[in-house]
Amino acid sequence: MSKRLRTGIASRQRGQWSRLASSEPYASGAAGRRGGWAIMAWIYRARRHPAITRSAWPCLSCAGRKAPRVGRIGKLVVSLVVGGAFLYLAVRNVRLEQLRDAFARLDARWLVPAVTLSLLIQVFRAWRWQLELRPLAHVPMGTLWVVVSVAYMAINLLPVRMGEVVRPWLLSRRANVSFSNVVGNLIIEKTFDSAVIVFYILLGLLTTRNLPHWVRTGAIVPALAFGALATLVVLLWWRGEQFVERWLVRWLPERVGARVLGVARSLLDGMRVLGDPRLVLAVFVVSLALWFLPILSSWVMIRAFQLDAPFNAALVVFILIGFGTALPQLPGMVGTYQLACVWALGLFGVPQPEALAYGIVLNAVQLSTLVAQGLVALPLAGVSLRDLLRAQPEGSALDARA
Repeated sequence: MSKRLRTGIASRQRGQWSRLASSEPYASGAAGRRGGWAIMAWIYRARRHPAITRSAWPCLSCAGRKAPRVGRIGKLVVSLVVGGAFLYLAVRNVRLEQLRDAFARLDARWLVPAVTLSLLIQVFRAWRWQLELRPLAHVPMGTLWVVVSVAYMAINLLPVRMGEVVRPWLLSRRANVSFSNVVGNLIIEKTFDSAVIVFYILLGLLTTRNLPHWVRTGAIVPALAFGALATLVVLLWWRGEQFVERWLVRWLPERVGARVLGVARSLLDGMRVLGDPRLVLAVFVVSLALWFLPILSSWVMIRAFQLDAPFNAALVVFILIGFGTALPQLPGMVGTYQLACVWALGLFGVPQPEALAYGIVLNAVQLSTLVAQGLVALPLAGVSLRDLLRAQPEGSALDARA
């Protein structure tokens, strides 16, 4: 091969590398790093073996995108297996005649307060979120209800919790807050949720004597998780920006470092509620009320099925369902929900067919109210179901309004 031809090939390769490295998905993120290494390996091989031509490039364009897709499919498979196994455990040894007789015990009049309580959950979520966002921006209650309703419908219907990104994505489109601001705010919200759930778990442990050993031991996990999360949040609030600037930004190119620092500042802006003790107390009290609503709804359903079980049975149902949310699950928590109800009510002597019927109806009431509110809110949000599937941080995850 002539020197002139080799020079031309090398020049063309450098031009292709320059254009591709500056484009998505290689410009940022874990997928980008994988794609970048693939490109560098291609260039190395091309220089060793000039027969490699431009026809190989289309395969490289997928290098950074395949891994997230494979990971998502893997999570979906795990969710199907876990949810299917839980559903099998919940229904095994239950005959259709027994389940039909258990449904016949349902007093439909109790469905009215059960549905009302489930509808109120979204209202309380929107109210609490408004308090959390107050130091950052004033967002109308109606806007927050729309965002919450659409987001929780997506979370419950889309597999492997793909809907988690919908909430910050949608609010950043409808209010004067960035995606990163909302993510920082949601970190605080998760901390409050963890604190309240640990409180109700401890209450359940103190009021229920016949809990199995694995439940009492398992309660240590959310307590430790809350301790770790609370510590992390305090450290982020106290020294987060300095840490990012000192240990991350200094090692990055100037442009990338500026964007990372902007994201860190936006996240910390979303945590401003921590600077107001009265607001922190208000958010905690509303969180207690918010998480008491599903407990109360569970007790109302116990009354609807005329089960011989005390109020703290509803608390134990809440605890075991809470354990289930930490596991991979089917959309709507189908399987996980029913097994949690069978195990929880079984501790109080409720037969499996009746506990299974209880779990099916309670799950249906709470899921249907979530979906109904989401469908009502969807046109108000100005998005479609297809938009929810495509929701992502876009450039706003690095939206350093910096």
